[in-house]
Amino acid sequence: MAAMSNYMGGYQLQSIQGPSDAMLKNNSLEGYTQVSRIGEVVVNAFIDTYEYATVPETFTAAEMSGEVFKDSDGNFKTLAGDAPAADAVGSPIEGRPHFFEWATATTGQIALTRRMRSTFRNYVAAETACPVIACAACRGPLDEVDFQFAGVVRSNSIRTMDDGIGPQTDEYFTLAIGGMATILNNSSSVVHPGDMISWTFVSESNPANSKNRGGKGPRRVGIRIADFFDENVIGRAITFAKSGAPLDILVTL
Repeated sequence: MAAMSNYMGGYQLQSIQGPSDAMLKNNSLEGYTQVSRIGEVVVNAFIDTYEYATVPETFTAAEMSGEVFKDSDGNFKTLAGDAPAADAVGSPIEGRPHFFEWATATTGQIALTRRMRSTFRNYVAAETACPVIACAACRGPLDEVDFQFAGVVRSNSIRTMDDGIGPQTDEYFTLAIGGMATILNNSSSVVHPGDMISWTFVSESNPANSKNRGGKGPRRVGIRIADFFDENVIGRAITFAKSGAPLDILVTL
């Protein structure tokens, strides 16, 4: 219970590793149950290891709020293209996770794929499966334009620590791209049936409060209630869900 209160009281909802996380109270009592398999549409997927190389070593609160970004030379810039004040950037609040943490995908997490209109992934695997990411660590609102919804993780892909040389095999898993799915409401809002749901890299009410995130796992892709112009819609809610509670949705691509 103490660990659970640290999750909720510290606003670390995105560090909960999906609706099947053992730290959730409902899972310790009754386990995780998928809402239904009726009418689901499934596709194969694998974690895009190229994306791990693009994850920055550190991330600041200003980057997480979308106020600044790093240019190609690694210098901080504001949205207007100017250099921000030294005290506006702040110190890093998040670091790049280990690969085995970053590349793990568990049931109910949201998976994204890069909008590769001009980038070719030289993967043989990509001919039969979708290269995706399931971790939002060191990514902020300004990175969302480069990604799109790929599906909801349907089967686990658990990576283990490697020998320092690198992963030995690709771990394939499946995504639900249609039908009903159970995800986690890791936003700061109560979700009602009929609400349109969209994905986001930052959904916590106080994302800068990340000093206690260590030990709870990296940030996962979050959700928010979509507005009319939202391009990141993933589906429609079919149940109520308060913050930190499982949520059933009807997935739409």
